[in-house]
Amino acid sequence: MKKIILKYYVVGLLAGSLTGCDFIDCDESSDYKKEDIIVSYERTKQMATHVYSFLPNGFCNIDGAMLDAATDDAVHVYRTSKIQRFVDGTWGANSVVDDVWSHYYEGIRAANLYLKEAEGLTFEDWKFNDNYEAWMKSFEYYKHEVRFLRAYYYFELIKRYKNVPLVDKVLTPEEANWVEPASLEKVAKFILDECDELKKILPANFSDGFMDKETGRITRGAAMALASRLKLYLASPLYSSDSPEKWKNAADAAYEIIGQASTLGYGLSKYSDLFDEDNNKEKEVILARPVGESGSFEQSNFPMGVQGGKTSTCPTENLVSAYEMKADGTPFDWGNETMRKNPYAGRDPRLAMTIAYNGMEWPKTALQIWEGGANGLPLNNATVTGYYLKKYVNNDISFESGATVTKKHHNWILFRYGEILLNYAEAMANAFSPSYKDGDKYPISALDAVNELRRRNDVDMPSYPDDISKEDFIKRLKNERRVELAFEGHRFWDVRRWKELDETTEIYKVQIRKDGTDMLYDKQLYGERVVRDCMYFYPISNSERFKNTNLIQNEGW
Repeated sequence: MKKIILKYYVVGLLAGSLTGCDFIDCDESSDYKKEDIIVSYERTKQMATHVYSFLPNGFCNIDGAMLDAATDDAVHVYRTSKIQRFVDGTWGANSVVDDVWSHYYEGIRAANLYLKEAEGLTFEDWKFNDNYEAWMKSFEYYKHEVRFLRAYYYFELIKRYKNVPLVDKVLTPEEANWVEPASLEKVAKFILDECDELKKILPANFSDGFMDKETGRITRGAAMALASRLKLYLASPLYSSDSPEKWKNAADAAYEIIGQASTLGYGLSKYSDLFDEDNNKEKEVILARPVGESGSFEQSNFPMGVQGGKTSTCPTENLVSAYEMKADGTPFDWGNETMRKNPYAGRDPRLAMTIAYNGMEWPKTALQIWEGGANGLPLNNATVTGYYLKKYVNNDISFESGATVTKKHHNWILFRYGEILLNYAEAMANAFSPSYKDGDKYPISALDAVNELRRRNDVDMPSYPDDISKEDFIKRLKNERRVELAFEGHRFWDVRRWKELDETTEIYKVQIRKDGTDMLYDKQLYGERVVRDCMYFYPISNSERFKNTNLIQNEGW
């Protein structure tokens, strides 16, 4: 594992500074020692900030929006992209994709180092500084924030690799190369134990009574949200036989947030506001990571034919077909002549907020995705599915000659309240039934939770019927999760925890032809993905196993 030393200047604090500035700069050299960091509060603050820097940012990285191109929700247009190995089945221990093993263990080591070296610091030389009391108040929480980050990094590891070494102290390089893997269950217990303690210690926010008024720091809600997500995973088929008790645990964890939403400051925002430059200030966002000002995500996802656009992640017809009809919540049907002739009319409003389709004014003018159109094939690298990505893409940015706005702030959402409602609905339906509730422990039902989500201001989809069966509810809820959380890094993991990879092999596109003034739409098979049972977990890179022979390769790799 690499050793890290931060440069000796003050950086903006933590993942959510109000400026959204670039995260951190660091030299790879040697570790801070206590005698190095004891000299100032700011130096210690930098160490804590550094641990935040390992959080995923999701933009132009495989572990974010692009990850949907390894599912049935999207296709990556460039055949040379590493993500194509997920698609064609050529990934393995010698050709890993999304290889984050060393990245997260560096983050864990940075956390362990901070917890060791910052313990007991009082900054005696600064005691008479006017800001001393405010510094110490923030400093007291840093260790708890760092503990959360370490727990979060372990979650990212176990969902990929299953059994991984559990390290809670600073190791020498030699010691690190001999650690043995712990079971997923043991690591999961460590994460949940940490979350259980931290939710009792961390504040609901850092707005009141703190000197810097930072947003984006780890809060009580973040610890509760991590527990909710992990318990939902642990109750799911990949990790457990059908266990009502585990589903109840997942429901309890989600409701703990729902029941305290007002105190914690959470609620549903407008869907359209969740993915703009100021989304980290929305009441729905529990934790987001800012990545500073940039236009790279827009360059990667503006349609071909738009100045500066080069395409990247193209939504599939599979995903587009998942958006229901606005009027009554019925599924879209390619067999319905009226729907087929005008396939984007009268649909769930989230479709137009997530995906750019033919005729939509995006980013400034109406898209021509038909064959021969300004944004369609055979234009080199035009969308191969008939769609372009819109979610998180900021159309205030322009790369036209003379444009004054070429970059904007971006904040990648890690947890939001909408996910918690979906977690609760899934857990309750599996533990009990869609309509079950009691006045004490479970005062709202699975139906109540999902209907609340669907009724947010700018979505306002019809409620699920009260008499819906458990089987139909769970089927529709999986679809709801798919459209609500599209391109937020969930689909890849959801189809795994549900053990439904074999249902995601066929990928569909829409062919669009122009006949005079008419548009002709035709759903077609784009291709088939390679799926094997071993793909539910990642292979451990052979390079890691060469360094540490105690690591055990996952089955099938």
